Amino acid sequence: MINRIDWEGTPAYEMENDQLIVRICPALGSNVYSIWDKRLGREILRAPSGPQELADAPVQYGTPILMPPNRIRGARFTFEGREYQFDVTNSHGHHVHGMLRNQAWTVTATGHREDTTYITCVLRLAEDENVQRQYPHALELELTCELKGGVLRHFLRAVNRGDVTAPFGYGLHTWFRLDGEPENWKLQLPSSGIWRLDGTKVPTGEIIPLGEVYTPLLRGDTLDGYDMDTVFQIGDYPRLAVLCRKGVELRYSASDAFKQWVVFTKGEACDFICLEPYTWVTNAPNITGQPAEVTGLRGIAPGEELTLEVRLEVVHT
Repeated sequence: MINRIDWEGTPAYEMENDQLIVRICPALGSNVYSIWDKRLGREILRAPSGPQELADAPVQYGTPILMPPNRIRGARFTFEGREYQFDVTNSHGHHVHGMLRNQAWTVTATGHREDTTYITCVLRLAEDENVQRQYPHALELELTCELKGGVLRHFLRAVNRGDVTAPFGYGLHTWFRLDGEPENWKLQLPSSGIWRLDGTKVPTGEIIPLGEVYTPLLRGDTLDGYDMDTVFQIGDYPRLAVLCRKGVELRYSASDAFKQWVVFTKGEACDFICLEPYTWVTNAPNITGQPAEVTGLRGIAPGEELTLEVRLEVVHT
């Protein structure tokens, strides 16, 4: 079932079945801000205490939508001969985590069909002046979240209603709880290498081997002692990260357009870990020496439609 709820004065929606309760706030960035596991009686995500906390720090809780994801060096880039200037949002002079932090999306459909509950929201970028002065493209974004059993599917459909090709990078910044017990959690993350970063967390353009630190993640390793703000190139591996502990396995996967994972532990792993699927790597438009099939750099042509999927499956073991 799906219900519209009053979240301390802010409208939100709650999808529920016999396994999960999923809450999404279209009014604050269409953030899936809570996933409650009914069987284990625990919150899966780093959930905000209320809508004000989410509004004040929109990329710190739940499932923030990033477009473009992560950093743009100097808050600027060139695409197809056009210059783009974004707002500088960090102390190093970069733009960080995109323009879709807490915009209000419009709910266009909710419902239940067979054993699936869903909600669809739309955001038209041409109607947002703040977006247009940085990114003057008429993209229409349609987000659908579907809950079926222990599976939550996140679909994004992006359509270019404008007359020029729009550069497009997309990602999610999903905060998973570790409950202060990193030694009890294991992460398996298939990847072909990591991007070397400079001192401001921007890729230099070089991909290096996983090395002794990260190779154990290929087969799965406990998170105790890991301190990550790391960009992983997926390569030819499946787009699947598995986070597990006794009693539960969280299987987080993405469609083929996603080329990278960013993993962020906010210091040494303790309370949280972010698993972030990205279609393009941090600062992709400014990276030279790597082909687009590696960086994920792409555009959406006029009239073109791009569909992306991210899937979270909660498996009780």
